[in-house]
Amino acid sequence: MYMPEQANRHGLCSADGEKIALQSVKVEVVFNNLLCETTLTQVYRNLEKKPIEAVYTFPLTSRAVLLGMKITIGSRELLGIAVEKAKAEEEYEEAITDGDTAIMLEQVQPGLYTMNVGNILANEEVQVTIRYAELYSWQGDTLRFHLPTTIAPRYGNPESVGLQPHQIPETDLLAENRFQLRLTISGALAAARLDCPSHQVAIAPAKQTTVVTLASGEACMDRDFILNISLANTEKDSVLLDTDLDGKFVVLASFSPKLPAVEEIPPRSIKIVVDCSGSMGGDSITQARQAISDILSQLRPEDFFNLLTFGSTCKACFDRQLPANPENITKIRRLLRSLEADMGGTDMPRALKTAVKISGPAIDQDILLITDGEVWESDAIISMMKKSGHRVFTVGVGSSVSEAFVRRLAEVTGGSCELVVPNEEMSEKIARHFKRIFLPRAEKVALRWPVKPVNIIPRDIGPVYDGDTLHVFAQFSEKPIGPVTLDLTMADGRIFSQTAELQEHEQRIVDNDPASPLARMAIYNSLENYDEKQATALAERYQLVSKYTNYLVVDARAEVEKNGELPALRKVPQMLAAGWGGTGMLVRESTVAYNMPTFCRRSEPQVLFSRASSPEQKHRWRQQTTPNSFIQKCNRLHTKWLRAVLQLTTFDDLLGCDLPDRILETLEVIAEQYDKEASEELIVLTFLRVLLQSTIGGEFNRNTKRAIEKACKSLCPDERLINLMAEAFVDISQDDWGAKYPLADEDR
Repeated sequence: MYMPEQANRHGLCSADGEKIALQSVKVEVVFNNLLCETTLTQVYRNLEKKPIEAVYTFPLTSRAVLLGMKITIGSRELLGIAVEKAKAEEEYEEAITDGDTAIMLEQVQPGLYTMNVGNILANEEVQVTIRYAELYSWQGDTLRFHLPTTIAPRYGNPESVGLQPHQIPETDLLAENRFQLRLTISGALAAARLDCPSHQVAIAPAKQTTVVTLASGEACMDRDFILNISLANTEKDSVLLDTDLDGKFVVLASFSPKLPAVEEIPPRSIKIVVDCSGSMGGDSITQARQAISDILSQLRPEDFFNLLTFGSTCKACFDRQLPANPENITKIRRLLRSLEADMGGTDMPRALKTAVKISGPAIDQDILLITDGEVWESDAIISMMKKSGHRVFTVGVGSSVSEAFVRRLAEVTGGSCELVVPNEEMSEKIARHFKRIFLPRAEKVALRWPVKPVNIIPRDIGPVYDGDTLHVFAQFSEKPIGPVTLDLTMADGRIFSQTAELQEHEQRIVDNDPASPLARMAIYNSLENYDEKQATALAERYQLVSKYTNYLVVDARAEVEKNGELPALRKVPQMLAAGWGGTGMLVRESTVAYNMPTFCRRSEPQVLFSRASSPEQKHRWRQQTTPNSFIQKCNRLHTKWLRAVLQLTTFDDLLGCDLPDRILETLEVIAEQYDKEASEELIVLTFLRVLLQSTIGGEFNRNTKRAIEKACKSLCPDERLINLMAEAFVDISQDDWGAKYPLADEDR
């Protein structure tokens, strides 16, 4: 088995032959009730003979508040300073051109950060340690710890949303980034039941704490680490007291509302929107089918519903919202059998616009979105849906969901978010969503404090659902003494209250932090209430990374150590997310599967037709296949193999990937024109090469491209055959084969 020590000795290279600078990642987590503090250490080493600049764009959760950065170079330790963004970038570039070492950490999007480590000398090692804190929320009796590890390929243009070329994450099938983890749970949660659906773990319980580590000591960074912490019959309301830099008192009130049950639940109108883009292949589309099935089971005859599937296009099953009667439910269940991730790109704005426009009864219209969230234009989508009048309830599926996007989309529209990884139970997530959708929510939420606060964060308290957690910060000029009460006013005027006693919070200040984590989290969450100048000043004062500020360290070198040449850029590649686009399935029972890269794990074969399917049914299915969906099926076939060996050599192989019969007839005509004795393998290979060089050839994944190119080198189609094939297929697009030969009457 490949171990990180081997990577350090021999120097793991990317597909482009460049040495990968990131050597290891170590994660230390301390979970104390709802407050979680994480220390993440990245080790970079220059394995080349010239200076390099390592750039690594990596994910954190949307709730992370960065508290500090420490750099270790040899025996020297330096602390990062929060600096206004433009100034930090200017000082960083100046240090690089001067030959000094500079490290800069910046937030490029919510939940997305870039680490810049410039001027690492040959054989030099730089250790970067960042600390961040998060507030977790109860969902029923469960807390869900989430550690993102990789960024899956996303649809759209990252430069259009502000990312610079060096910040854009790149996926490399040869990358083997690995991490170690130690998670300590203390307080009341130490006695909780633990379940890790993403990794094999070792759990060591003690009297006051429980320690969780990876069973094999380390794991590939190709999927998020998830730990579900379940504890029933525990007190979920708390109020913590702290102080800030101005001597004000900071209070965090955390309540898990208990809303009353109702005798009658009015009808609801739900629009189910399902992502069927290529990235959803494999585990994600399987989870999506299960989610839809569970949703259909929750609907009542008096409810209204519709199902919309989308990729590059969007299709609605009905032209309007229809009753969820047995007949309509059966229609959708039949469609589920053929639901595949074969609709191309991820045009989510079009799908959500279509859903909003679909007419329904004169009752609230809710959207239930099932997606992996892998899009770049997230801010535009969130802004659009905020104005739509629809609550959006999101179900993020897959091993590397864009958590920041699906969570923010739900929160901004008044909905809620559930995340599900492979091997995790879907039905309880859907049941929680329907509880939120069906049951009444508090229309008015207010907190009664012992004394009047000078500031409340957030100022606008959003919707409150039964069993979820509400976090509210408040600042006071005088010390509050006494209980804090949450008042929930229902639509019918009834008021329900619950109270929690205020407790002194034990401050934990390290590395010369200006204030405790709780006070700094309050300030971070208040930044949106200020203009850019005020927010920047607060972030600098409290030493916080934000959209206004970066962390910066400059290590001035002696003149004799400086190198006259500029460092070579070395981007740290992302591992391909496990199961992304059908590339490998996650098997929970297999320990080996957790310790090898995703491209080494073999996918289960895709069942395109049942044994009972008639030839006529298969023919009709194939006639509807687009070039894009054919390519996706070719990709799924080739993700089974470690070596670049072409698995498509006969016409039957093409039909197995749903090549339409009329396109096969076109290939037979070409073979007749070229040479009656030409082998099927040569015709198939030439067809694939022409498809690869067409406008949608980029849809082929790396393995399939390599297999085609390697086969072409050995079989070598001649120019005449290539020209015949190219003339027969012109203007191939995602939706049309562009074949010049006429269609048969039955295919028109």
